[in-house]
Amino acid sequence: MDLQWWITVIAIPIVGALFWLRFHDRDDIDKAMRDLKDELANYKLLVATNFVSVSSLKEVENRIMAHLEKIEKKIDRVIEQRHPPAG
Repeated sequence: MDLQWWITVIAIPIVGALFWLRFHDRDDIDKAMRDLKDELANYKLLVATNFVSVSSLKEVENRIMAHLEKIEKKIDRVIEQRHPPAG
């Protein structure tokens, strides 16, 4: 068996199969990347529509802080009533 036979029978089909695999895999990878991009866009939309905005979060924080300050003042008054300042 000579070199030309090996090239014709073995090398050409192998090279052809490698080219086919290369381009076939690329299509699969491109489709997977497009699907991943679409899923990420849908997740971003979900986050944008379902989670609170910064302004509403600040409003809730301000309300909580106002209530905590009221509680703190009440506690200070109770402590002062039990232990009046020396004077």
